[in-house]
Amino acid sequence: MKHEAVQQWLDLQFGLFIHFGLYSLPGGVWKGERITRGYSEQILSHGYLPQADYEALTEQFSLPEFNPKHIVTTAKQAGMRYLVITTKHHDGFCLFDTNTTDYKSTNAACKRDIVKDLSDECKKQGLAFGIYFSWIDWHFSEAAAISSHNSDPIPSSHQRLNIAQLTELLSNYGPMCELWMDMGAPTAEQSQEVYDLVQSLQPQCMVNGRIWNDKQDFLTMGDNQLPAVPLNCPWQTPASIYKETWGYRSWQVRGDRDEKIQELSDTARKVVQEGGNYLLNIGLMGTGAIQSFEQEVLEGIGTVLAKNPLKREQNKRILPKIVPGQLCAEPLVAYRYTGTEYYSYRPIPTTLCWALQLNEDTSICIGWESDQGLAREQKLCLEIAGKQYYSSLQKGRTSDTFITALKLKKGKHEICLHTIGDELKRPELVDTTLRLVLRKEGK
Repeated sequence: MKHEAVQQWLDLQFGLFIHFGLYSLPGGVWKGERITRGYSEQILSHGYLPQADYEALTEQFSLPEFNPKHIVTTAKQAGMRYLVITTKHHDGFCLFDTNTTDYKSTNAACKRDIVKDLSDECKKQGLAFGIYFSWIDWHFSEAAAISSHNSDPIPSSHQRLNIAQLTELLSNYGPMCELWMDMGAPTAEQSQEVYDLVQSLQPQCMVNGRIWNDKQDFLTMGDNQLPAVPLNCPWQTPASIYKETWGYRSWQVRGDRDEKIQELSDTARKVVQEGGNYLLNIGLMGTGAIQSFEQEVLEGIGTVLAKNPLKREQNKRILPKIVPGQLCAEPLVAYRYTGTEYYSYRPIPTTLCWALQLNEDTSICIGWESDQGLAREQKLCLEIAGKQYYSSLQKGRTSDTFITALKLKKGKHEICLHTIGDELKRPELVDTTLRLVLRKEGK
C-alpha cells in the first residue's frame, strides 16, 4: 500500500462528483417522453434509443452556461477539497481531446476540452482533481454490446483503446488525486494493466475499487451505500444528490431544500467520522450549468460545515477486552471488499481485533483455539506492540500456540490477528470464531 498517497487522499475527506455528457441534454426525456427506467445518464440504454440519433446530440452540445470557475468555486463553498469529472461514461463520448476517436467534446458544438477546463480551474483554486472513466464503451464498434447489467467483458481491442485514452488523461491534465473506474468485467490481467499504467504515470494517484480484481488503492462502496461491517482499509462512499439518478434529470422530484441540506451534511459527517471519504454527485444540466436547487443545496452544505467542520474520530473502534487467564471475548471482525465486477463485489473477513490492558509489565503466552478443527490450513499474522508474528494454522487442529514469553509493557495494547498481505488484498479468514488464549508467565 502506498501509505503517503493514502494519507493525502484521506485528508481530502469530501469531494464533488460531476456526471456530465451528451445525456445531460435530454435530461431523462426523449421525444417528449419521460424515460423512467434506470439512471438518466444511461438513457441510451434504458430508453432503447436509436444510437445514431443519440450520438447526433453532439451538434447540440454547445454549453452556453458551462463555467468552470463557478463550478469549482461552488465546490469550495460546499467545503469540498477535490473534484471528480466523468471523462467518459458508458456512452463512450469523451469530454477531453483524444486522438483515439472523433466522438469527443472538442469536435462537438462547444469545441471545448472540458476535462482541461476543469483541471486548470481546480489547479487555480487549490482543489485536487480526479477523473472517472468507464470500463465499457457503447460507441466503440469492437466493444461488447449494450447489456442490462453493464458488467461486460472487455475485448482485447477495447482494452487497447482504454489504455490509449487513459494514457492521454494521465499524461496531459496535470496531477490527479484519484482514478475512478466503473462497471465492466475486466480480467485480472486487464485490471493489473490499468493499475500499472497509473503507477508509471501518476504513482500518487489513488485507484478505486471498481478497477476490480483486488487491484485497488481504496474500496468503493455501492452507490449511495455506507459500510455495514467494520472496514480495515481506505474506503469511499459515492453518493448522488438524488438516489434515483446521477446524470441530470429535468423531471426529478427534488424535495425540500433544507431537508436535503441536512441529510447530505449528516451523511458527509458520518462517513468522515467513520474513516471514509465522501464523494457527492451532481449532474450538470445540458447547458453546462449547475441546476438551481443543487446550487442552493451545495451552498447550504457549505454553511453547515463552516459552522461545524468535518473531522475524523480517532480510535473510534471499540475493541472487546481480553484478559489473561480469562475466557476470550468475541473479537471485532474487520473486513475488506473483493470482486471481479459490480455484482460480485462483497465484504470478506480478514482481521480479528481485541484490546489488552496490562496493569504491569508482563510476560505472556499467546495461543489460539477453536470449537472445531480448521477446515483448511492458513497462515496468519499476529500483531501486537508494533511487532508481527507469523504462524501456520494447520488443517484439523483445534488449538496451538503463537508465541511464548512475550514481554509486554504496562498499558493498553491492540491485538490483531489477520491473513497475510496488504490490507486490500488479504485472503478471507478460514475461521472467524478463533479465540485467543492468553496466559501470564513467570517473571
